[in-house]
Amino acid sequence: MNEWNVLACLHTLLPVADDERGDLLAICRASAETLTARLKDTADPTDPRLARAAAGHAYYSYMLRKCAEDAEMTYFKAGDVTVHRAGDAVLVRAAKVRDELMLPALELLRDDGFLFRSV
Repeated sequence: MNEWNVLACLHTLLPVADDERGDLLAICRASAETLTARLKDTADPTDPRLARAAAGHAYYSYMLRKCAEDAEMTYFKAGDVTVHRAGDAVLVRAAKVRDELMLPALELLRDDGFLFRSV
């Protein structure tokens, strides 16, 4: 898996304009590196499930960035037309997409989020 595989998978989730390709490629590289660091020793790094999971991670990161950029504009009115932006709904949907794409790849990844405490 590399950033180009992840970008190809990400392209199925959202249209990628040529001028956005550089920014998205950096996000895809970071997502690929994040998942590669969590790979189990026995996992195949070329498994296509990993590229799709990294694309889901990149999609969430991209949507998080877009919502942060658009945070200033939540309400716009021009004449009789009123537009409301709901960033929370966009992030909820992006998280759902990320989680759905991550699910098939979970057996290839170490679970780094486990914490055991005594009682």
